[in-house]
Amino acid sequence: MGTYEVSVKGEFGATHSVSLPDGSHESPHGHQWRVTAVFRSSRLDKTMSVVIDFLEAEASLRAVTDDLDGANLNALPVFSDGGATAERLAEYVAQRLADRLGGDRRLYRLAVTEAPGCEAAFYPQGA
Repeated sequence: MGTYEVSVKGEFGATHSVSLPDGSHESPHGHQWRVTAVFRSSRLDKTMSVVIDFLEAEASLRAVTDDLDGANLNALPVFSDGGATAERLAEYVAQRLADRLGGDRRLYRLAVTEAPGCEAAFYPQGA
């Protein structure tokens, strides 16, 4: 049996600063973060014959990215320890997106691109 896969993309601008190995912090700086949410399923929805409705997935991702647009990520309680890394951001966005979709277990992978060629991903199901 095969597997279906679809993705939706979004973006937002936000600043962050990461803790360095010597205990210091890098200077706060901004990125235009790009987000890719990948959904997988071995079955299609019986009504629409889709993995997930693109419009629902896009709207939910947009709601999450809109909340982050213009933010200082280190000011968010989840990153107050200075760990506003791309990896942790991918996990945070994945959790927020899954929550908006009612705990949707079809979310397979959530990737954030910090800069061209620099991507971090989180697999909510531990893939």
